[in-house]
Amino acid sequence: MRNWKRKLAQEAILTKRYFNLHRHSPAKDLEETAIINLFPADSPPQKDLYSVGLHPWHVYEDTLERDLALVEEKGAGAAAIGECGLDRACKVPFDLQMQAFRAQIGIAKKLSKPLLIHCVRAYPELITEKNRRGNMAPWIVHGYRGNAETASQLINHGFYISFGEALLDDGKLCGLLREIPCGRIFLETDDKAIGIREVYEKAASAMNLSFDMLSTRISENASRVFVIRGNSKEQPSRA
Repeated sequence: MRNWKRKLAQEAILTKRYFNLHRHSPAKDLEETAIINLFPADSPPQKDLYSVGLHPWHVYEDTLERDLALVEEKGAGAAAIGECGLDRACKVPFDLQMQAFRAQIGIAKKLSKPLLIHCVRAYPELITEKNRRGNMAPWIVHGYRGNAETASQLINHGFYISFGEALLDDGKLCGLLREIPCGRIFLETDDKAIGIREVYEKAASAMNLSFDMLSTRISENASRVFVIRGNSKEQPSRA
């Protein structure tokens, strides 16, 4: 991202009340800054931050090369690469998913972009892939619904974790949220028909934080991960 775009994005993140890591349509709340998810063939928005990636559900051998080329082309102006990742619950062959994921890891590394990750029943493989890569921009697992043990492993290996709608009706997930360092958390709405404010309110209550304190911490996380990092090799905070 060019310096002037980075400055504008930083100002938007730090001055708006909500940062929505991952959604599938433009934000309607004037207090919200969001990263809009794009698939490879989608056109980038004119003003909004966006991510672009090949989702493991949509990996096809005959279009893989074309889709990866589009991800790299549009990734140059993106806030992140993804969502991409691994999903053992879908019908796409796992080795083909892995091929696509590894290619997008390479794109993210080349462009110095964070990775937004979809992961289902493949956390050991995900952690192994990260450990093989050395220093990169942060990896963020979006829409987390897993258990405390897996979350602890992810944090110990340098991941960020994002929570969404599942927080609203999952007491165990709310309890888990209290155990994760605030400096490693993001919140999102994904493709759900809820407002990001609802997710923030639930998270603030679960973490015993004031709404404003949580908003400030997540904005700081976003500014660090998506804007201020640039091409630096800074490692994620464990705060």
